[in-house]
Amino acid sequence: MATTDALPLLSENLSTLGLTADTLFFALNFDFTPPEPKSKSKLKRFKQNQGALDIDIACVLYDDYCKISEMVWFKQLRDKAQSIRHQGDSLNGKDRGEQALYNAPMDQEQIRLYLDKVPSHINKIGLLASSYYGQPLGKVHAGEIHLSDDEGNRAFEVNLKQLPRDCSAVWVANLRREVDDWHLTLQNLPLSETDLEKAAQQVAHELARALPIPQTVQQKNSYE
Repeated sequence: MATTDALPLLSENLSTLGLTADTLFFALNFDFTPPEPKSKSKLKRFKQNQGALDIDIACVLYDDYCKISEMVWFKQLRDKAQSIRHQGDSLNGKDRGEQALYNAPMDQEQIRLYLDKVPSHINKIGLLASSYYGQPLGKVHAGEIHLSDDEGNRAFEVNLKQLPRDCSAVWVANLRREVDDWHLTLQNLPLSETDLEKAAQQVAHELARALPIPQTVQQKNSYE
């Protein structure tokens, strides 16, 4: 199991990590109790969700050119191929019943990835998390984001308390399709955009930077 303390960051094939199943669970668990407003003058602002902490997770599907094909999140619970399925948005981490509280057997928020059903034109999958109201993710009393298979084997576990103090959105990890497997890289990269659609574009830009330079461009540069 890898954590945010791991150096270097985790980067391995799923089979090497012991995840042999075709179904993965990208999941979130956290515990947060908003503070009580200290005065009546602050009550109105408090009621406008200033004191709430709503963390959302998303899976973004990118094509060979790192362009966004689809995004599965609380506004779109499934992709067209039904290969990525969001189990529903948890607004406060406690609205799933007693069995979904932090440290309970069930995840508070979960996205299921059926890798054998992912369309062939999808080359990468970004795993993101964001604070809906913009508060730092580390404000939770306790919390984690993890990736596991359907047998309970975990590829990684990210402790939200160990993220940078001002981190409100994070590129958790990405999956890259290979010939006979998927390659997982743990990123833990803070993003400046808390809006998940804009954050997905940031990740697209970072992924595109790693693309190989076309041979024609290389030849042109060598002539210059």
